[in-house]
Amino acid sequence: MHLRADSIPVRVKVRLQPAAADEGERLREIAIAAKASWGYDLERVRQWAAMGDFSPAGLRQKDVVVASVGTNAVGWIGVIRQQEVLWLDDLWVEPSWMGKGIGRRLFQQAASLGRQWGATRLEWQAEPNAIGFYEKMGGRYARDGEPSVWGRVNPVMALELT
Repeated sequence: MHLRADSIPVRVKVRLQPAAADEGERLREIAIAAKASWGYDLERVRQWAAMGDFSPAGLRQKDVVVASVGTNAVGWIGVIRQQEVLWLDDLWVEPSWMGKGIGRRLFQQAASLGRQWGATRLEWQAEPNAIGFYEKMGGRYARDGEPSVWGRVNPVMALELT
């Protein structure tokens, strides 16, 4: 059973740490729940998530940071180093934790990692339902992305890190 945001006190300690090798299925669950919360067909979301590699080897293909409350993972990011650009490949938050600062903390962690690793820019392809969040984080439209598996072209957004 996973801890819900509405079942705990307002002030909680959120821990950010690298993903454990055995956390893949929980991270997949979070991504499915987050994507489905925007009204997408749940079966289609599950098919989309099945295309991702959440195995220990798959998790090692990018740097993955998990936000946890107690022992419960409630959100995560996956970033990929690309020379001067850090690519934010994933940012997912359990729906019951959305709007409680978890996404902001994870986004700030991605920017911090980019600066630590010498990146000058953070980029990501934005889910249309998350554009408002990313704009609040300082992200701006950079260009159109490649067509997604959902049959649309999403914007690539960016944040200067220098």
